[in-house]
Amino acid sequence: MEGWVYALLAVVCWGLEAIIVKAAGDHVDSLTGTGISCITAGLVFLLYLAGIGKISGQVFNRSGILYGLAGIVSFAFGHYLYYTAINKSGAALSSSLVATYPILTVLIAAMFLGEPLTIRSGIGTLLIVVGGLVLLA
Repeated sequence: MEGWVYALLAVVCWGLEAIIVKAAGDHVDSLTGTGISCITAGLVFLLYLAGIGKISGQVFNRSGILYGLAGIVSFAFGHYLYYTAINKSGAALSSSLVATYPILTVLIAAMFLGEPLTIRSGIGTLLIVVGGLVLLA
């Protein structure tokens, strides 16, 4: 499958996530909801990885550690903040504002990973900024 197909499937998952969190938000606080999400997802992935034989010492290298750090930053902290935003501001506004994260990604990728800043990435980033400002107005 092409990379863009995976990206579109991720969009569907994240769009559904905002709706599910908003539906659950009144009955469980955001911190507890984030914990439940992290534990559930972790258990599902652990069982899946064990089932396909991917649990080995190979996961305890630099890449494995960085994936772990990404999970803490994104899934634990990021989702807690996202779930709190959804419960306080609604699914539509929160998911739209969170969708502006590519601005930060483009800048960090250029500064620290040496990825080029292109006209396309510049225009796309500008459109994201304008969209975020429209939502805040």
